[in-house]
Amino acid sequence: MISREYTSFYIDGEWRPAESSDTFTVISPRDGTRVGSVPAATKADVDAAVAAAHHAFYATAWPRLPVSERATMCRRLADLLAEHRTEFADLLVDEMGINKILADVYMAVAPTLHWNYYAQVGEEYSFTEVRDSDLTPLAGGGGGLIMPYAGRSVVVKEPVGVVAAFCAYNFGLPCVGQKVAPALVVGCTAVVKVPEPDPLAIFAMGDLITEAGFPPGVINLIAAGPEASEYLVSHPLVDKVSFTGSDKVGARVAEICGSLVRPVTLELGGKSAGIILEDADLDVAIPTLVGASVGTNAGQSCVCISRILAPRSRYDEIADKLTAAIGGLKVGDPREPDTVICPVITERHRDRVLSYIDKARDEGATVATGGGIPEGLAGGWYVEPTLLTNVTNDMTVAQEEIFGPVTALIAYDDEDEAIRIANDSPYGLSGCVFTADFEHGFEVARRIQAGTFSVNTMAADFNSPFGGYKRSGYGREHGVAGLEGYLHTKTISVNPSADLPSSIVAETAAVS
Repeated sequence: MISREYTSFYIDGEWRPAESSDTFTVISPRDGTRVGSVPAATKADVDAAVAAAHHAFYATAWPRLPVSERATMCRRLADLLAEHRTEFADLLVDEMGINKILADVYMAVAPTLHWNYYAQVGEEYSFTEVRDSDLTPLAGGGGGLIMPYAGRSVVVKEPVGVVAAFCAYNFGLPCVGQKVAPALVVGCTAVVKVPEPDPLAIFAMGDLITEAGFPPGVINLIAAGPEASEYLVSHPLVDKVSFTGSDKVGARVAEICGSLVRPVTLELGGKSAGIILEDADLDVAIPTLVGASVGTNAGQSCVCISRILAPRSRYDEIADKLTAAIGGLKVGDPREPDTVICPVITERHRDRVLSYIDKARDEGATVATGGGIPEGLAGGWYVEPTLLTNVTNDMTVAQEEIFGPVTALIAYDDEDEAIRIANDSPYGLSGCVFTADFEHGFEVARRIQAGTFSVNTMAADFNSPFGGYKRSGYGREHGVAGLEGYLHTKTISVNPSADLPSSIVAETAAVS
């Protein structure tokens, strides 16, 4: 393991020394050893990063470049990330503690997918549309009105400007691609606030940004604590905020942006329910639910299935199968290829997860398997994969996001009660249902208050909108919706008899 020590931020296309000697020390969740450090931004550092992004957007040709040129840079960065994916995967295992499988197949690959995907979406997207209307037949007699009922408008989509992007620790490097790639391809510029526990992979991307050909100021990378982060959210030169994190912090971000009438996208927490219907095939449902609950990044996933709803008639059968499956997962060194359950991100977070398990016991739940620190792994931040049974939906563990390898099994009497329980949550991010009647599964999906819901599987498609209901946030990422979140819509009205400018004709023809 090579320690990576940074003393500068990536600002305006170069490494700029930090204004303060304060740092964030990166500790490996695997064994508590030091992995590296990055500087902690002051308000002056935030000012410098935002000023660079503001200049790049408002004083250079960046937002007016042909989309194809910006897309080409995105593809170059995707290629560079792919070339270095082994290096990134190893670094992510060290700083995040994720297991090698997740690092190899998702964390180090998804960034390339995001940058390539949005390059293509940007090139295929229609930023200009001509709309002709004739509402005369609908106008009735109403004489005396001078408003014309026949008209022509040109509807154009324009980049919002400077974006402050806040990435969560549980998928930091992919999160940059998810937020920044669509922003850049439409012509925005960005200041990325990295997650403090695991900032190194994103910082390591800095030199690749330059190599990919992005002009100075288009992408800027900083690390910041709460005070400087709040300053970035409220900065007068920021035009949009995109935040992924806890609902508590997200509420504060929303409050600031609301007071400034500033657009914001919030992707927050979840308490997703996996519903097993009476007719479900458990050989399909159990492995999927185990993988989607405790089995991915030790449950540190916003879409984690942290509530499993089982029909009372099959409750004991399902509890036994889940206990065996979850109890059989290997907890260990994330560098070992057969490790499934990796450590959680920090010692403090480990203690928080364990406190939720204790709270569940106090409220009457049963620890069917797990519930503590694995033997022989006290040196890192490990928690045993845990199944809680005899849980009711009013318990703390059924209502609050734990963000660890813990899932609760809740009984229901009939399908209507299952749907009521699934919706009885302050969150609404994700979920799934398992049933032998595939068509009926869609009917259940339509009744669940969640932004993404799966039938007989558990997935999130990069090509489809992703976001939440209720305290899970608002706005959407992924797909075309993710790109449109960084655009303003402008209507230019013209006389219907006038010929359109040649530039507009060319733009509409290019995507037709």
